[in-house]
Amino acid sequence: MVMNRVSLLAPMSFLLALGLGVVANAQYLISTKAGFVNRVEGEVYILRAAGEDGEKKRASLGTQMRAGDRLNVAANGFAEALLNPGSYLRLSENTEIRAVNIDFDSVRFELIKGSVIAEIGQIDKKTPIEIVTPHGALTIAKAGLCRIDAKGSATLVAVRQGEIHMGTRDYFLTNQSLKIKRGKVVPLTGPAWPGPSDIAKLDTDAIDKFDTWSFNRAQALTAANVRALSRSGVLTAGWYYDQFSNFYTFVPSRSWFWSPYGFGFFNNYRDCHYYTPSYSGGSYRGQGANASGAQVSPRVVSGNDRGAVSRATDRRSVDTGYGSRSGGSGDSGWSRGDSSSPSSSGGRAAPSPGGASRESGGLRGSGASPSRGRIQ
Repeated sequence: MVMNRVSLLAPMSFLLALGLGVVANAQYLISTKAGFVNRVEGEVYILRAAGEDGEKKRASLGTQMRAGDRLNVAANGFAEALLNPGSYLRLSENTEIRAVNIDFDSVRFELIKGSVIAEIGQIDKKTPIEIVTPHGALTIAKAGLCRIDAKGSATLVAVRQGEIHMGTRDYFLTNQSLKIKRGKVVPLTGPAWPGPSDIAKLDTDAIDKFDTWSFNRAQALTAANVRALSRSGVLTAGWYYDQFSNFYTFVPSRSWFWSPYGFGFFNNYRDCHYYTPSYSGGSYRGQGANASGAQVSPRVVSGNDRGAVSRATDRRSVDTGYGSRSGGSGDSGWSRGDSSSPSSSGGRAAPSPGGASRESGGLRGSGASPSRGRIQ
């Protein structure tokens, strides 16, 4: 029987687990690569660089991109790929990306056409993520949220949380990049970097269906995290397959951290028992409205204001009997007074890149440990 509660059997520097091995009593998917497809909606295709016939094949949960592979989303589709632990690259319809380098210490993707949203939950500034666009490169070395739209003669880069650096990864590491702060949008038009007059204030109220989809994905991921912990009590840090949602959610190495959208991620049920990933009493649904029909600020949906979410769902002042929430490593066991954790219920098996199914289990992560409380 697969156990949900596991011990961390290797240093956190061993990196993300995604697909090929078994550790102790839990089955882990072992990989040290970015570009693992975590969600597809509609028609999503992958073109393998090593393919001889150039034929595109359907991509699905568990598809692992390799260097040179292209991921293509057709009209009315969306896709999500894992980057480093706690970070995602989301693709809108009519979008194509290419994996240039999928090693965690030098992640690099190319946006060929369309729109992507990079949600970066945690990152080591010594191993930044580089995204190449048709009109220049940019580097992400801080937790945050940005949207990149390749539109004809220009590429628009909107920084909604955190910051980005114009230029390649090498430029950033040698302090030669240009920093663009939160709340700014900048157009890229060619080899020359934008000047001060090109950097404009971001319209925080502008959203479309891609923004709404990305926001709903962020909410679904934290809901899956809470649901998994409700069955397990405590989980090892990293990626964890939720058989009910049929995708991987994130488990942080400390008690909790807040995503760039403002949603919480936890590693034990004591801390998230009263956490409700919703706003004003209802889950977000549709474009700018929640389940009850109440309007939600577009700047919340777009990720420009994560405070509205984290304030609405913060339960640290509640004395639940499960133990108070803290910024420490949390309780190592089930907090309800039971003698053991509830066993995991049956469900779907976790997919692996090889196509074979594996029972649900944790995916060990690594990278910089998230700081206590909300990310900055």
